Amino acid sequence: MTLNYLNFLPQDSTTLTLINASGDTLLQDSVPSEIEKAYDEVVHSVASQEYNYRHVKPNNDDSLFPLFFIAFFVLLVFSAIRRSNHQAEEDTSNNYIPDGNNNSFLTYNGCDLLFTDEELSTACNKHFNYYTVLNDEEKLRFLQRLKNFISKKIFVIHDKSGFKEMPILISAAAIQLSFGLDKYLLRSFSHIHIFPEEFIGLHPTLRLLQGNVSGHSINLSWKHFMEGYQYPENGQNLGLHEFAHAFHYQYFETGTYIERDFVAAFPKFDECGNRAFQAEQLPGNDLYSDYALTNFQEFWAESVELFFERPGDLKAKYEDLYTAICKLLNQDPLNKESSLT
Repeated sequence: MTLNYLNFLPQDSTTLTLINASGDTLLQDSVPSEIEKAYDEVVHSVASQEYNYRHVKPNNDDSLFPLFFIAFFVLLVFSAIRRSNHQAEEDTSNNYIPDGNNNSFLTYNGCDLLFTDEELSTACNKHFNYYTVLNDEEKLRFLQRLKNFISKKIFVIHDKSGFKEMPILISAAAIQLSFGLDKYLLRSFSHIHIFPEEFIGLHPTLRLLQGNVSGHSINLSWKHFMEGYQYPENGQNLGLHEFAHAFHYQYFETGTYIERDFVAAFPKFDECGNRAFQAEQLPGNDLYSDYALTNFQEFWAESVELFFERPGDLKAKYEDLYTAICKLLNQDPLNKESSLT
């Protein structure tokens, strides 16, 4: 059972999608690579927002303002191009979620996705190292949480085809981060939007994204989400990054379904994190990416990535910060027997 997520589209085209702050789709089309290239030259010069994934970096140069209008002109060209040359390959394997409504995207209520324990376990065992090292009791608990999380979400796949692994593995990332916590359902986020590759966001400005959290939606590029789990030790994981933002928002901004132990432990992360944040500004310290140092919210999200993917490096460099995150998430990747106590 192999995922072939790069074959959503022909190699000479890409899907570009516009969403607003609430996660609603405004435009989606398939465009030739030449237009995509011209578009990229514009979009990569436009400012980013706080909760965007690291690869789109902010640039506030006033001279870029005219490029915003150029980008919209390019988008007008996009909207004029039809999908006549776009035919996604059909996948008739057991992984395929069939399109029952002939829309340009697929919508699934999680409560209708009645995955069996075997289906959930198979997907996690093949693609999710975190799950494979759990003991039998923990695996049962993980699967039960996974079922509950899926049942509370609406999954929107922005393509003609999708895979069962999409809702399973994306939800599993949320369970991984929150496995030591009591409140894990992220009730403030009803929708999870899944795009084949990068997508376009409009608010607060036009930009190209791999993932973001906006309104009541979590938006992810499937390609980049999967890369995060294909390379589990590089410190880059889109799913963990965006769910770190989502859990922070749930616990600190909503006023409901708050994990009180998490909130009580977060000041220690602030204290240790601020010291590490300042240290990373100095030459020779490069554990964190440049984007993580643009603001403390991004530093928090990347700290979660490093905590799960490069725990040894994080502990060796900033032991007090590592210990603070262990307390915060009630997990210790370097000593799993001491976790979840």
